[in-house]
Amino acid sequence: MRSKRQIVLWAGALGIVLAAAPGSPPALAAQNNRLTVLVAPVAVTEPVDRRFGERIAEEVRDALETFPGYIAIERGDARKLIDQFDLDERAMQPIEWRQLGMQMDAAIVMVGTAVSSASGVDVDVVFMEPTTGDQLPMEVFSVADDRSHEEAAIQIMEQFGQGVEYYRSLSFCADYVSSEEPEDAINNCTRALSLSPDSDRAYYLRGRAHMLNEAWGDAVSDLQRVVDRNESDTNALQSLAYSHAQLGNGAESLRYYREFLGFQPDAVDVRRTVAYELMQASSWAEAVALLQEGVDRAPDNLDLLNYLLIASLEAGQSEGEVTDPEMIRLAVDVSDRLVAIQGDAVEPTVLSNATNAHLLLDEFDEALSFSQRALDAISNSAEDNGDGGASRSSLLAQVHSLRAEIYDHLEDPANGISELERALDYDPDIVNGRQRLGDLKLKSGDATGAVEQFRMAVSDGANGEQIAQALLYQAHQQHITPQQQRSPESIDIGEVSRAVELLGLAAEFASSQEFSEQIYFFTAYSHYLVGSGYDGRNSADEECGPARNALAAFRQVAGALANAGSFQQTSQQDILNAVDAQVFRQESIIESACQAS
Repeated sequence: MRSKRQIVLWAGALGIVLAAAPGSPPALAAQNNRLTVLVAPVAVTEPVDRRFGERIAEEVRDALETFPGYIAIERGDARKLIDQFDLDERAMQPIEWRQLGMQMDAAIVMVGTAVSSASGVDVDVVFMEPTTGDQLPMEVFSVADDRSHEEAAIQIMEQFGQGVEYYRSLSFCADYVSSEEPEDAINNCTRALSLSPDSDRAYYLRGRAHMLNEAWGDAVSDLQRVVDRNESDTNALQSLAYSHAQLGNGAESLRYYREFLGFQPDAVDVRRTVAYELMQASSWAEAVALLQEGVDRAPDNLDLLNYLLIASLEAGQSEGEVTDPEMIRLAVDVSDRLVAIQGDAVEPTVLSNATNAHLLLDEFDEALSFSQRALDAISNSAEDNGDGGASRSSLLAQVHSLRAEIYDHLEDPANGISELERALDYDPDIVNGRQRLGDLKLKSGDATGAVEQFRMAVSDGANGEQIAQALLYQAHQQHITPQQQRSPESIDIGEVSRAVELLGLAAEFASSQEFSEQIYFFTAYSHYLVGSGYDGRNSADEECGPARNALAAFRQVAGALANAGSFQQTSQQDILNAVDAQVFRQESIIESACQAS
């Protein structure tokens, strides 16, 4: 059996013979014109008589006169055009007959060959659509000799009739797919496949019908068969990729989308779809590479640039920490490109993302500048764009939140508080908004305001343990660690007292016993440092007041350690031993100095 392709762009061709057929789609039933067929003489190879091929053609033309829905182009009409193009009919190749068919508006062109064989003469005829070269299913057959032209024509017309039946079912299937009637489409494509089991077009259309039914597994089965036989069928590749995506087969989906792009690299919509799938799977670096390929081919495509900005921004960070500065720099470059193309019409989201990129690179002046441009752009935009994008309020909340983070990095908590409060006015549900506001208030010295925000955060579902951990970390890193390396007389008592205050707040929000024990341990140690600071300053003079302050601090150590459990138990004992000595010393100083005064 010869390898063949089937007609795919011949929609409605059989309308007149199908007008009364039950279940025929309206679009096909509406067709009433007979279709013309250009019949070429069958090309023969010696010793087969040349006239055998010409006589077959004549018999087929005569048979088409009575075949419903079709009519042959007169040979004389064809010869006139052949002469006009200065061609030799006997030497014309199938491609030239196809071109002639297009010139004559033929629906179908018949070409064929006849060669001598052990069984007689083998006849191989093709009916093709001249524009695409797609073919009806036909089988090679044999006749006794080169005088059997009538028998050859009969067999050709019988196969043509079967091909017409095949195509009728295929055309119905295509029309039902177009009208989104999947069950009728599946039935007709299955009928077409019973007549031509190797029909790629029928498998493709049935796969599309299964997609309409959301029967993704069945769709994959049919479409995979098409791709296996014709790996360059871009329609099948795209449909197969989409079906795999619906089944959750991400790797297979991306594989076939990439194969599609190999054939159609300028298909922006598909490239964007693939990038979206990669981004949904958090495959940021791969998305960036795919989008950069597209931008290289279409440097001013706004959709690709916007996707590339988002993907590169995500690819270069993890939870706000820069992991790949080059990716973040790419995000900055892409945002600059978008601003250059769009000018004042640039989307506020682009400016917001540019702000974030500069912030991640610690380019705070640039971040503030872009954030102000974003605020201006949002203020000049409509209340809501109605296209499913972010609302004006949510964009304002996002930008003010970014500005609060910038001011936090600039150690300007007052402006940070102002920006974050405005952000929360626009969107009270900003992620960690209340907790961040509490942190800023702590940094500004407003412990009362901080506690209020932390309590609101916990009330809104924030993790109190995380708040407690943040407070402990700040107390330890900023206020305890710098002092424990100093000599007693140089300890900054105010700094350590600040640590005690933060640890007291942490204890309120801690939920686990283990973490609470850590807080109490560092609280005890902070009291010890405060006492040591007072004593260090009083070591020479041994005055009454400082001794009393030191004693008050040292006496709080034991109570805090009583709640510290087993955390750093060895250190606890060392602290208690040191405190015992200090209590005795301070009591002695007080007894002496205070009575004397």
